[in-house]
Amino acid sequence: MPLQAKLILLSLLPLLLVTALTSWISIHQAKTLGEKEIQIFEDGLVRSKETALKDHVDLAFDAISHIYNDPDMPEDIAKQQVREILSKLRYGKDKDGYFFAYDEQGTNLVHPIMPDLIGQNLLHIQDENGDHLIEALLAQAQNGGGFHQYLWQKPSTGENVTKLSYAAWLDKWDWMIGTGLYIEDIAYEVANLKSEVNKNIETTFFSVIVIMLVTVGVIVVITLAVNLHEHRLADRSLKELAHKTVMFQEDEKKHLARELHDGINQLLVSSKCHLELLASKIDDAPLQQHIAQSQNSLMTAINEVRHISHNLRPSALDDIGLEAAMNSLLLDFKAHSGMSIEASLSTQPGKLQSEVATTLYRVAQESLTNIEKHASAKKVSVILQQMGNMLQLIIRDDGVGFDVNSTLRKQGIGLRNMRERVEFIGGDFEIESEPGFGTEITVLLELDGLVYG
Repeated sequence: MPLQAKLILLSLLPLLLVTALTSWISIHQAKTLGEKEIQIFEDGLVRSKETALKDHVDLAFDAISHIYNDPDMPEDIAKQQVREILSKLRYGKDKDGYFFAYDEQGTNLVHPIMPDLIGQNLLHIQDENGDHLIEALLAQAQNGGGFHQYLWQKPSTGENVTKLSYAAWLDKWDWMIGTGLYIEDIAYEVANLKSEVNKNIETTFFSVIVIMLVTVGVIVVITLAVNLHEHRLADRSLKELAHKTVMFQEDEKKHLARELHDGINQLLVSSKCHLELLASKIDDAPLQQHIAQSQNSLMTAINEVRHISHNLRPSALDDIGLEAAMNSLLLDFKAHSGMSIEASLSTQPGKLQSEVATTLYRVAQESLTNIEKHASAKKVSVILQQMGNMLQLIIRDDGVGFDVNSTLRKQGIGLRNMRERVEFIGGDFEIESEPGFGTEITVLLELDGLVYG
């Protein structure tokens, strides 16, 4: 795995683990708190309904108390009047609130909404859930009054919905008087609250995910930016080191070329002069022959030293400038390659800095070497021209050409070295080539601060 990927992974793993754990705890707590909130809300609604029901029954008892507690009124007449009063009492928005009455055996005495039930024994009647609702209400009433939930038909809609009833007991007559409220609205309210709680949990969850993704994105971008910055710094340092190494090699070549030219070559020339002088003093023919052979060997050595010195570092590059060194390079190339050379070298007065002149010379030298080895060209054009403060070098051949991208990926070390050397001194390097259409290399360099007057 690449180091960059490892750094990103090491940065993200703790964050992802902490975020996942925190998210799970937060969502679990939100669900728990939501359930408690829903339960409290539901209990509060039920308690409010229970309070209202008990108040309604108390009001009904107040409405019949003057008859129920009248000792002078016959019991049959009192019961009849109480039934009439209870039948007429109504409350609620849709008049769904009414009162019912049953005796201790479960016979219905009052039911204003469903009068057909009056006189029927409903003790064992059950709702859809199998609940013996009359029996349960009688038990609650006889125990001092209480509440009970069951399913009952709602008059305004005709649907069987949940109803909460409160029943109280008339001790003297053994009657159960009660009333009820339909509480399906509580279920709707609770369902709405559950929906809101779930939406809040989902919003929290997605918010955490978005924050996590944004954080991960920021970390990845920062890591990549830092890595890219460090990579650029390292690349810059490596290029500087490579450039310094190349320039150091150039200085060593320059020094060695000077030593060969001014030292060893001068000694060889001096030795040849002494042999010529010795040959003029000796008449012995065999000895003259040996001296001539020695002179030929010295001349060969002198030419070889001059050739090595020139290849290491042409003296013209340091003595009289880039244009003269380029002319010498092209003459040598034409002599040993046999190719046709078209040269146009035109620069303005002034001497280029050493590293600039060296870079342009080495680009030309490497390009000509590549042309000789690979191009199979017949004609080479070299243009060195100065346009204001811009210096341009163009080297063009009519050879076989090549695929630039493929060559650079596989074995274009020489081409990459040329590009890096040119770009390091602030120039632009371009190479254009296609199979069958030759090759053109262009170097464009701004001369501000790179020319000595």
